Amino acid sequence: MSKMNEFNANLELQHIYLEAHSERYYSLGQYFEAYYCYRHNLVTRQGKPDWQQLFAFAKGSLKAKACSARKETIKELVLPLSVLTGKIKTLVRDDELTVDAIGKLLDKHLEYVILSRSELQKLHKLGYENRMPPSFYRPDNAEYKNPMSRFNLAEIQF
Repeated sequence: MSKMNEFNANLELQHIYLEAHSERYYSLGQYFEAYYCYRHNLVTRQGKPDWQQLFAFAKGSLKAKACSARKETIKELVLPLSVLTGKIKTLVRDDELTVDAIGKLLDKHLEYVILSRSELQKLHKLGYENRMPPSFYRPDNAEYKNPMSRFNLAEIQF
């Protein structure tokens, strides 16, 4: 990662820190995406985050790879925004919110995949567009803490 991208990624972490510290969680998604773009060098020639590059960078489902047009596909967080926000809220609750802690959390859990629009509809029908399935939270389940569990339940293959 270039020095400038590293600087900008750190700036996004500071934005996330300030928003979370002020309990303004509704705007975190835009900072997560910008952080991800800087972290993975997905930037324009002018050095701005370029989410369009996610479509070439992120892991695509088999159906998404078969799509002939980009507009038939959609980027999706592996862990929904609500789950990532919940993890940030846990840092706040436990008085462990630091820029470094946010960076470690995002480096571990922030990931995108590319889905076809029909696969996204499948997630919606199952109710997993904004949440993880109960099996994700159950230690006695094979899908426990598996970030791909909602895609597995929707039979989305990568």
